[in-house]
Amino acid sequence: MSDRETDPFALSDAREREVDRLEERSHELEGEVKRTREEWERKRADDSVPGAPPRDEPEQEAEPESPAPQAPPPSAGPGDAQTPPEGAAGWPADAIDGDDG
Repeated sequence: MSDRETDPFALSDAREREVDRLEERSHELEGEVKRTREEWERKRADDSVPGAPPRDEPEQEAEPESPAPQAPPPSAGPGDAQTPPEGAAGWPADAIDGDDG
């Protein structure tokens, strides 16, 4: 390894240059997206452009016909008074039949 690869100041400078390069590219892409969006809007406004759908009013999300299924909250299950505690019903019927073998 060279000193340049382990020198914290050199690494810091390299990272700062990389950040600057990425920020510049980000701004370039931002401009490209803006120009493309403006061009698309112009085409949508021009009725003579084939394939460009006309500009509509912003679509509002349609209400679903029925609500999506959801799990009931834990408190919606049977209450403690409705659920007998484990073993409260007694021994299983096959253990009481009296035959020991």
